[in-house]
Amino acid sequence: MQKRPRLPRHLVFIFAAVVSFSLTVPTNPLGSYESLNAVLAIVGPKSISTLDYEEGVERYKNLSRFFPNYRKKGSLHSQVIDFLIDRAVVDNVADEESIQVNEKRIEAEIQKRMEAQGISDLEQFKKSVQNQFNLPYDVWLDDLPYQIKKGQLLQIKVSPPLPSEQEVQAWYNKNKAKVGNEFKFRELVFSPANSSIEEESRLFNELTEIRNKSLQDPSFFKLVASGPRNESRYRLNGGLVNYVPTFELYKTQPTTASVLAQVGGQGKFSEVFRDDRKRYCLVYIEGMRPTPLDAVRKGIQGFLFREKEQTSFEEWVVTTRKNTSITIFDPIYIKEHNISNPEEKYNSD
Repeated sequence: MQKRPRLPRHLVFIFAAVVSFSLTVPTNPLGSYESLNAVLAIVGPKSISTLDYEEGVERYKNLSRFFPNYRKKGSLHSQVIDFLIDRAVVDNVADEESIQVNEKRIEAEIQKRMEAQGISDLEQFKKSVQNQFNLPYDVWLDDLPYQIKKGQLLQIKVSPPLPSEQEVQAWYNKNKAKVGNEFKFRELVFSPANSSIEEESRLFNELTEIRNKSLQDPSFFKLVASGPRNESRYRLNGGLVNYVPTFELYKTQPTTASVLAQVGGQGKFSEVFRDDRKRYCLVYIEGMRPTPLDAVRKGIQGFLFREKEQTSFEEWVVTTRKNTSITIFDPIYIKEHNISNPEEKYNSD
C-alpha cells in the first residue's frame, strides 16, 4: 500500500497558524464598516452618513445661535439632521448653478474681507473674526464655503425686497437708544514729551488744573483749546468738533466716543483721560442731541436689507427643500417625526 506523502513539519505549523488566525477574524468586516458609516438620509444626489452627523454636531452647536428659532425643532439629534439636510439642499443648488468654492476662492474671499477692514496681517484678521462673530477662527473658516455659496445664491436665486421708508422710520423710532446721540464738543489734547512717570504725572496734573479753572469759567477752556499746544486736528477752530454721531466718532476715536457717551449732557467736562494714541485729553460738551434719521438712514437701510436677505434666504431654503427628493433612514428622526415608511420621500414643514 502506497503511503501518502507527509508535509514537512514547518509547513504544518504554518497551516495551523493560518487556520487559527482566520477563525479569529470577523466574518463580515464590510458590514461592520457600513454600520459605522450608515446612510442616515439621501437629499437629491447627496447622502448624509453617520460620519457626516458626527462632524455636524459640533458645527451645529457653534453655529445654531445664528439660526432663527423656528428652524430649531425637536431634539438636538433631529436638529443636526435638519441642519445637514439644509446644507445639502444648498450644496445641490450651488452645484446646479456651477458655483465652485475651491481653495483659491476661499483665499480670495479672505483677502477681500481683510482689505474691507483695512487689515493686512492675517493673525490680526483672525482676532477680528473671533471678536466679530464670537467664534473660533477655524469654525468660521470651515463655514466660509457655505457663506460664499449663500452669497452667490442670494444674487441669482433670491430677490430680497429693499426696505421701505416706513420700515426705516419705524426702526429708527423704536431704536433711538441704540442709534445714540451726536455731540458738539471741544477737545484739548496734550502728548507727553517722554514715557517717564514724572512727565505723565506733570501732564495729568496740568490738565486737571485746566479742568478745575474751566469749571469756574468755561471760556477759559476755549482759550486754552485755541492755543498752539493743543494737538487736536480742530485746534484752528478752538478744538471745536461740530455735531458728530458717536458711532461715526467711534471709527476714528473710540476712547473719546466712549467718554462722551459716559459724560453726557450739555455744558459738562470730562475727567482727564488718555486716548487711543496715549495722549492726555479733556473734552467739553457744547451740545448733545439724538442722532437725526438723515445721519443714520443709510446704515439703517443696510441693516434692514441684511435682515431681509437672511429671512428671504431661509424661506428659499424651506421652499427648495420641499421640492427636493429626501429619503430618511435615521431611526431617531423617523420616530420623532412619525414617518411611517422610512423609504418614502419626506420633506419637513
